[in-house]
Amino acid sequence: METNNGQYEYVLFDLDGTLTNSEGGIKRCINYAMEKIGKSKLSDEVLNSMIGPPFVVSMKAIGLTDEETTNAIAHYRSQYAIDGWNDNVVYDGIVQMLSALHSKGLKLSLATSKPMRFAEKIMDYFDMTKYFVFLGAADTDNKRGSKIEVIEYVFQNLEITDRSKVLMIGDRKYDVEGANLAGIDCGGVLWGFGDREELTNAGAKYIFEKPSDVIKFFC
Repeated sequence: METNNGQYEYVLFDLDGTLTNSEGGIKRCINYAMEKIGKSKLSDEVLNSMIGPPFVVSMKAIGLTDEETTNAIAHYRSQYAIDGWNDNVVYDGIVQMLSALHSKGLKLSLATSKPMRFAEKIMDYFDMTKYFVFLGAADTDNKRGSKIEVIEYVFQNLEITDRSKVLMIGDRKYDVEGANLAGIDCGGVLWGFGDREELTNAGAKYIFEKPSDVIKFFC
Protein backbone atom coordinates (compact mmCIF):
# COMPACT_ATOMS: atom_id res chain seq x y z
CA MET A 1 0.00 0.00 0.00
CA GLU A 2 1.15 3.53 -0.78
CA THR A 3 1.87 5.86 2.12
CA ASN A 4 1.33 9.57 2.57
CA ASN A 5 5.01 10.52 2.97
CA GLY A 6 3.93 13.89 4.32
CA GLN A 7 2.15 15.03 1.16
CA TYR A 8 -1.24 15.66 2.73
CA GLU A 9 -1.85 17.99 5.66
CA TYR A 10 -5.65 18.18 5.46
CA VAL A 11 -8.06 15.24 5.29
CA LEU A 12 -11.70 15.84 4.36
CA PHE A 13 -14.15 13.11 5.36
CA ASP A 14 -17.58 12.32 4.02
CA LEU A 15 -20.05 11.30 6.75
CA ASP A 16 -22.73 8.82 5.59
CA GLY A 17 -21.08 5.56 4.55
CA THR A 18 -17.63 6.77 5.55
CA LEU A 19 -17.70 7.58 9.27
CA THR A 20 -21.14 6.20 10.14
CA ASN A 21 -23.54 3.62 8.79
CA SER A 22 -26.69 5.70 8.54
CA GLU A 23 -28.55 3.26 6.32
CA GLY A 24 -31.39 2.40 8.69
CA GLY A 25 -32.54 5.91 9.49
CA ILE A 26 -32.12 7.29 5.97
CA LYS A 27 -34.03 4.47 4.25
CA ARG A 28 -36.86 4.51 6.75
CA CYS A 29 -37.27 8.28 6.49
CA ILE A 30 -37.15 8.26 2.67
CA ASN A 31 -39.98 5.74 2.54
CA TYR A 32 -41.88 7.79 5.11
CA ALA A 33 -41.53 10.77 2.76
CA MET A 34 -42.65 8.70 -0.23
CA GLU A 35 -45.78 7.65 1.65
CA LYS A 36 -46.53 11.25 2.64
CA ILE A 37 -46.45 12.43 -0.99
CA GLY A 38 -48.56 9.50 -2.17
CA LYS A 39 -45.82 7.35 -3.71
CA SER A 40 -45.08 3.66 -3.27
CA LYS A 41 -42.25 2.53 -1.02
CA LEU A 42 -38.92 2.21 -2.80
CA SER A 43 -36.92 -0.99 -3.21
CA ASP A 44 -33.76 -1.51 -1.22
CA GLU A 45 -31.71 -1.20 -4.41
CA VAL A 46 -33.17 2.22 -5.20
CA LEU A 47 -32.77 3.35 -1.58
CA ASN A 48 -29.09 2.35 -1.65
CA SER A 49 -28.55 4.51 -4.73
CA MET A 50 -29.99 7.52 -2.88
CA ILE A 51 -27.45 7.44 -0.05
CA GLY A 52 -24.59 9.74 -0.96
CA PRO A 53 -25.79 12.41 -3.40
CA PRO A 54 -27.83 15.41 -2.23
CA PHE A 55 -31.50 14.43 -1.99
CA VAL A 56 -32.48 17.14 -4.45
CA VAL A 57 -30.43 15.15 -6.99
CA SER A 58 -31.37 11.61 -5.98
CA MET A 59 -35.10 12.31 -5.68
CA LYS A 60 -35.24 13.86 -9.12
CA ALA A 61 -33.26 10.87 -10.39
CA ILE A 62 -36.10 8.55 -9.37
CA GLY A 63 -38.58 10.63 -11.35
CA LEU A 64 -40.03 13.09 -8.84
CA THR A 65 -41.09 16.50 -10.08
CA ASP A 66 -39.61 19.66 -8.57
CA GLU A 67 -42.69 20.10 -6.38
CA GLU A 68 -42.68 16.45 -5.28
CA THR A 69 -38.95 16.66 -4.53
CA THR A 70 -39.42 19.76 -2.38
CA ASN A 71 -42.27 18.16 -0.45
CA ALA A 72 -40.49 14.82 -0.06
CA ILE A 73 -37.37 16.49 1.32
CA ALA A 74 -39.46 18.46 3.82
CA HIS A 75 -41.23 15.30 5.04
CA TYR A 76 -37.95 13.39 5.14
CA ARG A 77 -36.22 16.03 7.25
CA SER A 78 -39.14 16.39 9.67
CA GLN A 79 -39.03 12.67 10.44
CA TYR A 80 -35.23 12.46 10.33
CA ALA A 81 -35.05 15.20 12.95
CA ILE A 82 -37.19 13.10 15.31
CA ASP A 83 -35.71 9.62 15.15
CA GLY A 84 -33.75 9.20 11.93
CA TRP A 85 -30.46 10.97 12.62
CA ASN A 86 -29.53 8.71 15.56
CA ASP A 87 -30.66 5.50 13.83
CA ASN A 88 -26.99 5.31 12.98
CA VAL A 89 -23.77 3.57 14.10
CA VAL A 90 -20.09 4.41 13.80
CA TYR A 91 -18.24 1.88 11.68
CA ASP A 92 -15.77 -0.35 13.53
CA GLY A 93 -12.31 1.17 13.59
CA ILE A 94 -13.38 4.74 12.76
CA VAL A 95 -12.71 6.27 16.19
CA GLN A 96 -9.27 4.64 16.29
CA MET A 97 -8.60 5.99 12.80
CA LEU A 98 -9.63 9.55 13.67
CA SER A 99 -7.63 9.46 16.89
CA ALA A 100 -4.51 8.23 15.10
CA LEU A 101 -4.72 10.86 12.35
CA HIS A 102 -5.44 13.61 14.87
CA SER A 103 -2.46 12.52 16.99
CA LYS A 104 -0.31 12.59 13.86
CA GLY A 105 -1.08 16.29 13.51
CA LEU A 106 -3.28 16.06 10.44
CA LYS A 107 -6.06 18.64 10.16
CA LEU A 108 -9.37 16.82 9.77
CA SER A 109 -12.53 18.36 8.38
CA LEU A 110 -15.97 17.04 7.58
CA ALA A 111 -17.23 17.53 4.01
CA THR A 112 -20.75 16.11 3.77
CA SER A 113 -23.83 16.87 1.69
CA LYS A 114 -25.95 16.25 4.80
CA PRO A 115 -27.50 19.45 6.21
CA MET A 116 -25.32 21.10 8.84
CA ARG A 117 -27.84 20.78 11.68
CA PHE A 118 -27.89 17.00 11.32
CA ALA A 119 -24.17 16.65 10.67
CA GLU A 120 -23.32 18.56 13.87
CA LYS A 121 -25.79 16.51 15.94
CA ILE A 122 -24.39 13.23 14.66
CA MET A 123 -20.76 14.23 15.15
CA ASP A 124 -21.46 15.45 18.69
CA TYR A 125 -23.65 12.44 19.54
CA PHE A 126 -20.84 10.04 18.65
CA ASP A 127 -18.17 12.28 20.25
CA MET A 128 -16.20 12.67 17.01
CA THR A 129 -16.21 16.47 16.74
CA LYS A 130 -13.15 16.72 19.00
CA TYR A 131 -10.94 15.26 16.27
CA PHE A 132 -11.94 17.87 13.68
CA VAL A 133 -10.79 21.41 13.03
CA PHE A 134 -13.93 22.18 11.00
CA LEU A 135 -17.29 20.68 10.11
CA GLY A 136 -18.27 21.34 6.50
CA ALA A 137 -21.83 20.43 5.50
CA ALA A 138 -24.71 21.49 3.28
CA ASP A 139 -27.05 24.39 3.90
CA THR A 140 -30.53 23.38 4.99
CA ASP A 141 -32.02 25.31 2.04
CA ASN A 142 -29.79 23.44 -0.46
CA LYS A 143 -27.80 26.54 -1.44
CA ARG A 144 -24.65 24.56 -0.60
CA GLY A 145 -25.72 21.04 -1.47
CA SER A 146 -23.24 19.56 -3.95
CA LYS A 147 -19.97 18.01 -2.83
CA ILE A 148 -17.85 20.55 -4.71
CA GLU A 149 -19.72 23.40 -2.99
CA VAL A 150 -19.14 21.85 0.42
CA ILE A 151 -15.44 21.28 -0.33
CA GLU A 152 -15.03 24.91 -1.45
CA TYR A 153 -16.80 25.99 1.76
CA VAL A 154 -14.21 24.04 3.76
CA PHE A 155 -11.37 25.62 1.79
CA GLN A 156 -12.71 29.12 2.45
CA ASN A 157 -13.13 28.56 6.18
CA LEU A 158 -9.75 26.88 6.66
CA GLU A 159 -8.06 29.32 4.26
CA ILE A 160 -6.53 26.47 2.28
CA THR A 161 -4.55 27.68 -0.71
CA ASP A 162 -2.39 24.67 -1.60
CA ARG A 163 -4.82 22.02 -2.79
CA SER A 164 -2.08 19.45 -3.27
CA LYS A 165 -2.02 19.18 0.53
CA VAL A 166 -5.65 17.99 0.73
CA LEU A 167 -7.11 14.47 0.49
CA MET A 168 -10.83 13.78 0.32
CA ILE A 169 -12.01 10.43 1.72
CA GLY A 170 -15.47 9.07 0.89
CA ASP A 171 -17.46 6.01 -0.13
CA ARG A 172 -19.32 7.12 -3.27
CA LYS A 173 -18.49 8.42 -6.72
CA TYR A 174 -19.93 11.80 -5.69
CA ASP A 175 -17.05 12.24 -3.25
CA VAL A 176 -14.54 11.44 -5.98
CA GLU A 177 -16.24 13.65 -8.56
CA GLY A 178 -16.42 16.55 -6.10
CA ALA A 179 -12.74 16.13 -5.26
CA ASN A 180 -11.85 16.05 -8.95
CA LEU A 181 -13.76 19.27 -9.58
CA ALA A 182 -11.95 20.86 -6.64
CA GLY A 183 -8.57 19.75 -7.95
CA ILE A 184 -7.74 17.50 -4.99
CA ASP A 185 -6.98 13.79 -4.64
CA CYS A 186 -9.57 11.36 -3.31
CA GLY A 187 -9.37 8.05 -1.48
CA GLY A 188 -12.37 5.76 -1.77
CA VAL A 189 -13.45 3.47 1.07
CA LEU A 190 -15.00 0.04 0.62
CA TRP A 191 -16.88 -0.27 3.93
CA GLY A 192 -19.63 2.15 2.88
CA PHE A 193 -22.28 2.25 0.16
CA GLY A 194 -20.05 2.32 -2.92
CA ASP A 195 -17.83 -0.40 -4.37
CA ARG A 196 -14.39 -0.64 -5.90
CA GLU A 197 -15.65 -0.42 -9.49
CA GLU A 198 -17.70 2.72 -8.82
CA LEU A 199 -14.87 4.46 -7.00
CA THR A 200 -12.16 3.44 -9.46
CA ASN A 201 -14.22 4.43 -12.49
CA ALA A 202 -14.85 7.83 -10.91
CA GLY A 203 -11.09 8.37 -10.57
CA ALA A 204 -10.24 7.63 -6.93
CA LYS A 205 -6.46 7.80 -6.49
CA TYR A 206 -6.45 5.41 -3.53
CA ILE A 207 -8.74 2.63 -2.32
CA PHE A 208 -8.98 1.81 1.40
CA GLU A 209 -10.58 -1.51 2.33
CA LYS A 210 -10.83 -0.81 6.07
CA PRO A 211 -10.16 2.09 8.47
CA SER A 212 -6.86 0.55 9.58
CA ASP A 213 -5.63 0.98 5.98
CA VAL A 214 -6.10 4.72 6.36
CA ILE A 215 -4.03 4.66 9.55
CA LYS A 216 -1.25 2.74 7.75
CA PHE A 217 -1.35 5.21 4.88
CA PHE A 218 -0.86 8.24 7.13
CA CYS A 219 0.99 6.83 10.12
